[in-house]
Amino acid sequence: MINGAINFNKPEGISSHTAVQRVKSALKVAKAGHAGTLDPLAEGVLVVLCGKATKLNPYLSVLDKKYTAIVKLGAATDTLDREGKIIRTAPISGISAEGITEALGQFSGVISQTPPMYSALKVNGTPLYKLARKGLELERKERTITIFAISLTAFELPFITLDIHCSKGTYVRTLCSDLAESLGVCGHVHALKRTAVGHFDISGASGPDGLDGARVFSMDETLCHLSERTLTAGEQQKIAAGAMLDDYAHGRKNGEAIRLKDIRGNLFAVGAYADNKIKPITFLSGLSFEKRGGNS
Repeated sequence: MINGAINFNKPEGISSHTAVQRVKSALKVAKAGHAGTLDPLAEGVLVVLCGKATKLNPYLSVLDKKYTAIVKLGAATDTLDREGKIIRTAPISGISAEGITEALGQFSGVISQTPPMYSALKVNGTPLYKLARKGLELERKERTITIFAISLTAFELPFITLDIHCSKGTYVRTLCSDLAESLGVCGHVHALKRTAVGHFDISGASGPDGLDGARVFSMDETLCHLSERTLTAGEQQKIAAGAMLDDYAHGRKNGEAIRLKDIRGNLFAVGAYADNKIKPITFLSGLSFEKRGGNS
């Protein structure tokens, strides 16, 4: 049984759900899911969690992501990408590489962004894209995101290419559309590749034809971005019973996750800091109070 993560290079033209089904079929796993959707138009890194590793999804959603986006200037679409209907055009004769580079300064650091209607974001349990397909448009709350780096890497009008390093929750289609608007024109994403999700990089991703030999990242490797603590036998018993551990580590924020390892150094559970204590959150191996029916 596979209990780990696959760094899958999703091809363009299929949904993330279909990509997961391909991994399940190739590796003959009964349970799998992905750690962050890619639109069918997009290609690149899709982290597929198999077996017990599906429990790790909440700890991967916080990871930064990197993209390469090809933007077509001069035409806006309702979906903000090339699969949508063109709703507006604008001349781009005055656009220069220097002007774009200068404009990118507005989109660096902590910024606000409004999610697009064509997105999987749910309102009262319904994905926005389903409402958008009915011609509806709802007011969406702005969200705060961080753009760690954004640069112009190619300029061949009407196309420009951007490399983007961003926080979770960033809609690249919105970012590219907003950039075009700041230039006094309009635009949409023509092609999109996710090149990294945290420590999962495109250079080590396995495509559909290479899944038989794909590397399986252990659950410990998958969570290597989290700090760790090796438990004593007594601490392990406490955690297994659902008890909290005293921990006075400085600089730890409430809710910050930590890997908890057994006395042999194997990943046992994931905990979270809570007021100078560590609370068990997710059990990954061995006995736990959950597996004993909730009675400690």
